[in-house]
Amino acid sequence: MLLHLPLNYEDYQVMAKYILLILLLMSGMLRSWAQAGIADDIVQLQKQMYQLYNRGDEAEFIDVTNRLKEAAQKAGDERTFYKAWANQALYFANHQQRNRGQLTAKDMQQYALNHDDKFGIYTGTHVMGTIQTMMGDYQEGIQNFRKAISYLHQHFPSESAAASWIEMARISLTNRKCLEACHNAEQALKEPNISAMHRLNAWSVICLSKVDTAYYHVKDADEYQKEFDYVWGEREKAKQAYGHDDSSGAVIAVWRKINDHQYDEALALCEKLSSPLFRNDMLSLIYKRKGDYRNAYFMQQRYWEMRDSVNSRRNNHLLMEMTAAMDLGRVELEAKELKLHNQQMQLDMAADELEHKQLEEEALMLTLKNRDAELANATMRLENDSLEAHNKNLKLSEYQSKIAAQEHKEHAQRILIAAAGAIALLVIVFLYFYLYRRQLSARRLKHAYHQLEDAYGQLEDAYGQLEETTTAKERIESELRIARDIQMSMIPQTFPERSDLDLYGLMSPAKEVGGDLYDFEIIDNQLYFCVGDVSGKGVPASLFMTQAIRLFRAMAKERCKPSDIANRMNNELSENNDNAMFVTMFIGEADLTTGHLYYCNAGHNPPLLDGKFINVESNAPIGLWPELDFEGDELDCITGKLLFIYTDGLNEAENLAQEQYGDNHLQQMLQQMKSDTAKKVVDAFSQSVESHRNGAAPNDDLAMLAIRCLGGLKM
Repeated sequence: MLLHLPLNYEDYQVMAKYILLILLLMSGMLRSWAQAGIADDIVQLQKQMYQLYNRGDEAEFIDVTNRLKEAAQKAGDERTFYKAWANQALYFANHQQRNRGQLTAKDMQQYALNHDDKFGIYTGTHVMGTIQTMMGDYQEGIQNFRKAISYLHQHFPSESAAASWIEMARISLTNRKCLEACHNAEQALKEPNISAMHRLNAWSVICLSKVDTAYYHVKDADEYQKEFDYVWGEREKAKQAYGHDDSSGAVIAVWRKINDHQYDEALALCEKLSSPLFRNDMLSLIYKRKGDYRNAYFMQQRYWEMRDSVNSRRNNHLLMEMTAAMDLGRVELEAKELKLHNQQMQLDMAADELEHKQLEEEALMLTLKNRDAELANATMRLENDSLEAHNKNLKLSEYQSKIAAQEHKEHAQRILIAAAGAIALLVIVFLYFYLYRRQLSARRLKHAYHQLEDAYGQLEDAYGQLEETTTAKERIESELRIARDIQMSMIPQTFPERSDLDLYGLMSPAKEVGGDLYDFEIIDNQLYFCVGDVSGKGVPASLFMTQAIRLFRAMAKERCKPSDIANRMNNELSENNDNAMFVTMFIGEADLTTGHLYYCNAGHNPPLLDGKFINVESNAPIGLWPELDFEGDELDCITGKLLFIYTDGLNEAENLAQEQYGDNHLQQMLQQMKSDTAKKVVDAFSQSVESHRNGAAPNDDLAMLAIRCLGGLKM
């Protein structure tokens, strides 16, 4: 028999707590099951990604990696998310779509920067270096690998940066820099928590560096054999730890037989090499060591034939990519110019419509006045017939007013017709000129294409036909020289000769064209000036730099403050900026009478005033995102002081040992010259940085601007 007892308030509270606890346990179990399911999906998708990487089905590979990115993002697996994205970029680069691979890597870098994902920033930098190395741009690739290593050491000190060190070592090995390759591989071995695969790769690079023919000839035979045996032994240990050999194992095995003078076995192993180019080079070396110079000659001849064919295909592919990039830049520039022209025409039409409405309103007012005059005349006729003569005079006056209004209206119509005709004529001339330029460009491209086809056919038939390739190269260099002349014409080359101002500037591109700039405008006693550095180098940077100068000049003429100039330039340049380009700028407005300085620094190097760095706001560069709010600052008086603005092509200039010029050297030298004229200061730095490079090629564009407001002072 059950005993029913009444429940009080405390009993209900206990029951509610138990029910809530049960619900929480059930939700935790459901969440665990969901996460386990997502983890299984990630593992399965990773297997499919690696299986499809070396196949030709691009659509299936992209679909699998996109699904892997989505699953990793849901699971909060940041590393798998960026690894899948990086594999997409590398897939495009390995399948002859290197520009697309580069754009994919840039999108990944930008996404990581926007979300402040440290591992994504590192992965994007490493992948960008890998793709640039594939394209033959070893210098840019090495810079990105160094950035990746520095970033990983800073934010993930316990993780291994061996992958970037090994890529730099392979670049050095490709360029026959054996000691540098050994150094980079040894740095990889020093990384914490290095994987077994990377350890084997590092010892493979060291082993290949030791067997390089240039290294072999500078070493004593016994010493060389001891070093090679030691490296071989360490590599064998790494191979056993990894479980299988890497891609360099077959080549190193051939070298082992060569060093042991087992040439027949070396020949047998050499026949198994997958690369025909490398196989013929190794066969030539083996026959030479055996003393069979006849076969060595034939194999070397076959090696050079295959190498010339490979180089020709690579050069043709790079030339086609460069031509496509230049055409895309031209088309984008022409489209922007046409858009600006259409906007100007719309403004002109709106002004004409406004003027026409004003004329109509004046005519209406005149009509109302005429009607009032008629009423007054009628009233006067009714009141007094004696005023009839006066009424006739009023009528004559009315007719004269109507005639004048009609003539005025006809004159306005003639002006409108003439303006419409002039605008139509300008549109026709512009369209004719545009079509003519497009047709001319098409003929040039067609002509260049036929020349390249002829050159390719002649290179397959014989080796002496290099004149057409040389002609095509000279034409490209000529066009780049023309682009350089056009760009340099945008930069001021003459400087004002005034008693209240001492100003001088210099811009030197690292390549034929560049992205550094400086400009100034003097309006009454106000000096507007800027110095900027566009991201990247070459033709895209020069086009972006031209747009930046045009916007600065237009806004300086409107007498905008530096922070307003930065805001308006950012809104213009970030619009339709699919290539994610940007420009760092220092913008200033100096009163030549009082010496007062307004300035705004947009991500640029801080300038120096009499050898001391100026405090600047940490604004972002111009062109990254729209609707940014740039903050400015001011100095009360810079009269008699030397203001020196520069780009990082000065303080980051490197010599052959890759040592930078440095901020300390810059500051010390400027403190010694703070009393010199602006031209002497700029020329001295130009000579100093050239001396520092000591024969090394410029690694970046360089721009400098020196300003001294004199006011009442005299030099």
